[in-house]
Amino acid sequence: MAENITSNNTVNILNNSRIIYLSGFVDEEKTRNVVSNIIKFEIQEPTKDILFYIDSGGGAVDSFIAIHDIMKMCRCDIATVCVGKGMSSGMMLLMSGKKGKRFITPNSRVLIHPLSQFSLGKDTVKELGIRAEETRRLQSLFESLIIKYTNITKAQIKKYMTFDSFLDAKECLKMGIVDHIITKSNILYDNINI
Repeated sequence: MAENITSNNTVNILNNSRIIYLSGFVDEEKTRNVVSNIIKFEIQEPTKDILFYIDSGGGAVDSFIAIHDIMKMCRCDIATVCVGKGMSSGMMLLMSGKKGKRFITPNSRVLIHPLSQFSLGKDTVKELGIRAEETRRLQSLFESLIIKYTNITKAQIKKYMTFDSFLDAKECLKMGIVDHIITKSNILYDNINI
């Protein structure tokens, strides 16, 4: 069975199965692998779902945006499943799955928190102002996506994005970050087409 799994820096693709498993920090290499496989699966069979497992402590903002945008462009429904953790960008990817096809295992948790500031280094005052403005713009983008994909209100999101907010599976379901808590695999496979 091991020969049927290809792995690249903890992005595992189970050959011929339309399943992607993303683990760890979401960086450019993992993003390239996830995006290229979403495109490949869409070309192979645009009417079938893609199953995207997420166990991530977060990652780069640009990496999340790249994966999110390709998920939304894809003709296939992308079902997301949180196993273990979906923190920061991991949570954003989880909630970006097709509504009705977003899942979490019972003991998984997610983290919502404010966007991290860019590295400052030896920037000039003008450069600091530009970076601060870009951070505000991205924070606003993240807030609008959370409001769009979940039941979280604008007032609530300000609270959740002020400091680290950890949520368990039941809280994620209540807030509309996910649609189902998986206790048995049939809950997953009865709701997707792969």
